[in-house]
Amino acid sequence: MFRQLPRTLVIGSTVTLLILIFIYLFTKLPTGGENKSAGQISYSGTDKCATCHKRVTPDIVNQFAISTMAKAGVRCTDCHVVERSNPMGKEHEGFFITVSPTPKQCAKCHPAETTQFEHSRHGGPAWVALSGFSDFTAKQKKIVEQIPEVNRGPNGIITATRNSLFDIEGTSVTPAACLTCHSIGKPNEDGSIGNCNKCHLRHEFSISQVRKPEICGQCHLGPDHPQMEIYHESAHGVMYQTEGSKWNWDQKPGRLTTSDMPAPTCATCHMSGFGNQGTTHDVGQRLSKFLFAAVTTDRPNAFEGREAMKSICANCHSSQFVDEQYAKADSVTAFVNSKVEEANQIMQGLVKDGIISDKPFANTISFDAFDLWHFYGRTAKFGAYMQGPDYVQWHGVYPLLKQLAKVKEEAALLRAAHKHGGKI
Repeated sequence: MFRQLPRTLVIGSTVTLLILIFIYLFTKLPTGGENKSAGQISYSGTDKCATCHKRVTPDIVNQFAISTMAKAGVRCTDCHVVERSNPMGKEHEGFFITVSPTPKQCAKCHPAETTQFEHSRHGGPAWVALSGFSDFTAKQKKIVEQIPEVNRGPNGIITATRNSLFDIEGTSVTPAACLTCHSIGKPNEDGSIGNCNKCHLRHEFSISQVRKPEICGQCHLGPDHPQMEIYHESAHGVMYQTEGSKWNWDQKPGRLTTSDMPAPTCATCHMSGFGNQGTTHDVGQRLSKFLFAAVTTDRPNAFEGREAMKSICANCHSSQFVDEQYAKADSVTAFVNSKVEEANQIMQGLVKDGIISDKPFANTISFDAFDLWHFYGRTAKFGAYMQGPDYVQWHGVYPLLKQLAKVKEEAALLRAAHKHGGKI
C-alpha cells in the first residue's frame, strides 16, 4: 500500500493546478470584448489590407468583418481603390486609394440611392446654406440648382441671414461647428457631392444603426433645429425610448411593418420603405413645406409630399386624426410667419431709412432678429408637425413674441437716436 501523501503536498499541488488552469483560460480563450467572427471572415483579395490594419487599426477591421458588406464579399479595395485620374487618390502600399470614399464609389453598388441623395436637401443645399455656391463646379452647380431648397427664396430676413455667420466666424470656428454637419453636402473633387458616411457610419454600415434617431440627432438638435429633443417629447419618441429594444431593427429594406416598428423613428417617416411608400434617400420627398426658412412657403411638390407622408401615418392613425394634426401644425406655421414678416418689415424700414446698415450682423438688433426666426420661429414650427407641445409653446411661440417685442423696442430707440443725430 502506498503511504498517504502529506496534506501540505496535496494542497500545494491542487493550488498549482488551479493556477495553471486560470492562466490558460485568461490567455487562450477569447475575452468578451473580442468578436470571434472578425477572425473568421474571409478577406478574399484584401488580405494585405486586413493583415496590416489588424495591427494599426484593429477596431476598423473588426467592424468591417461583421458588416453585411463583408458578408456579401465586398473588399476594402472595392471602396478605397480609385482610378489614377481621381484627384482624391494617393499611393498607399502598392494601391492607389482614397482615404474617404465618396458617393462616386458608393454608386458602383448603390446607384439609385446615391442619385436620390445627390438630388436631396442633404446634398448640395446643405453646403450652400453654409458657404454658398463658390465651391461647386459648373456641373455640380447645375445639379444643385434643381433642388427645391436652393430656390425657396431669401435665406433669412434682411441683415439676419443664415450663411452670413460663416463670413463672421470663418476658419477659426466653422470647421469645428457648422461645417461638421453641413459637410454632408460638400462638393467633392471627383465630381460627386456629399458624404454617405455622415449617416452610414463606417466601417460596420449597420442598417439597424442608421434607422435609429440618434444618427439624425448628430445634427438635428439644439436651439435652431431641435428635432431630436422634440421627438423625445412626442409619443413616438417615448415609445422608442421605452420599447425600442424589442423592435426588429434588422428587417430588410422595404419590408418594414408596424410589427417590426410599432412607432416611427426619423427614418421611418422620411426615408424607409413602409406601407405603400418605397425606400428613398431624398429626405424632402415626403415633405410639404419649407419649415427651416424664415417665412415658410409650400414646396413645389407640396401636395404629393403631404400625401406621401400621410400614407406613412395611415399605418397607425385614422385619416381624420392625421388631417387634424396637419391642420393644427399649419395654423401654428401661419401664426409664426405673420410674426416673422412683421419683424422683417421693421428691419427693412430701418435699412431703407438709413438708420442701420444692410450688412448682416452689423448691430445688436440684427442678432435679435436672427434669433427670432432662426431659433424660436423654426422651433415652434418643427414642434407643431412633430407633436412636441412644449417646443411649440415655451421653446417656440412665447420666446418668439418676447423677441419681437424686443426688436420693436430696439427699433424705436434706434429711430429716436437717428432723429437726434445719434450714430449706430
